[in-house]
Amino acid sequence: MAKKREYAFDILRVVAMIMVITVHVSNVYSRSFGVISNNAFLVSLVFNTISRISVPIFLMISGALLLDREFNKEKYLKRLIKFIILIIVWDIVYLIWEYFYLGITYDKLYKLLFEPYRAHLWFLYTILLLYAIQPLLRMIMHKINSQMKIALLVLWLLFSTLSIINYYISVYFTVFSYIGFFVLGKQLYDFIKENDLKKYNIHLIITMIICFIISIFLNYSTSLKYHMFYNFYFAYRVPFIMLPAFAFYILIISNYQKDTLNKIIMKLSDLSLGVYLIHGIFLDVTVKSFMYPTIHPIIGIPLFVIFIFICSIISVYLLKKIKYLKNIV
Repeated sequence: MAKKREYAFDILRVVAMIMVITVHVSNVYSRSFGVISNNAFLVSLVFNTISRISVPIFLMISGALLLDREFNKEKYLKRLIKFIILIIVWDIVYLIWEYFYLGITYDKLYKLLFEPYRAHLWFLYTILLLYAIQPLLRMIMHKINSQMKIALLVLWLLFSTLSIINYYISVYFTVFSYIGFFVLGKQLYDFIKENDLKKYNIHLIITMIICFIISIFLNYSTSLKYHMFYNFYFAYRVPFIMLPAFAFYILIISNYQKDTLNKIIMKLSDLSLGVYLIHGIFLDVTVKSFMYPTIHPIIGIPLFVIFIFICSIISVYLLKKIKYLKNIV
């Protein structure tokens, strides 16, 4: 019997997809610190901060779906091969795109074995790693008891907090933070389904607001102090990003329990990976065609996000109609 589709995940994917684009658009503004006014810089940080929960949400959704499945060797290998192909294809796509459109020459091809050509493609490398160790993670989570799971969660949150004040912990904890999101996505999902958490809506919203304010304040004040865009507190491993990601994940899943969903949202959800992969091209187009600093971010960020989102959706939709290209998006 086919597993029932979790429509809350579709909503989360669409929101996270828009947030990813928002992060990259607002980053253009944030990196213009000193060129744009402090007011405009602060606005860019607001958009940037709120949207940072997008990647943790994607990781939690993946964990909730994959750690709930019985191990199937054929599907497992197929999934790994798919992401290896995606990494190779999209590294090449952006390499060619930047050469012809931006005039950028890349002469260190050997590095592509260890790091993505474009920064946002790091997510493919991370997902590949998580998919590779998924059987091990699933086995561990089924073997340990509830007390051990809670202990691991507390330890994870402790290292997250320590990563703020210790550079070495922040460096080595990064990968484990991704694994934590992946595992916690499944654990949180099960907990949400077993308990009525709607009564905590206001608490979750307040948690998100407080964490966002703290993150904005820390990044803004530190940037002013060092006279440069300082984004340390945007890291996904930092509690001020982790906690609102958990809160938003819980809010959507616990409050959307319907058996139906708007078909447009479902279709957009199915296109989310492709949009993530291709949106960098349209980001480049806007950056090259418009002087971002001359347009106030309160206007520019929403406009550019909408433009990139629409162009990406149309492109991925059309690519999926082509037999030999549909599997790369």
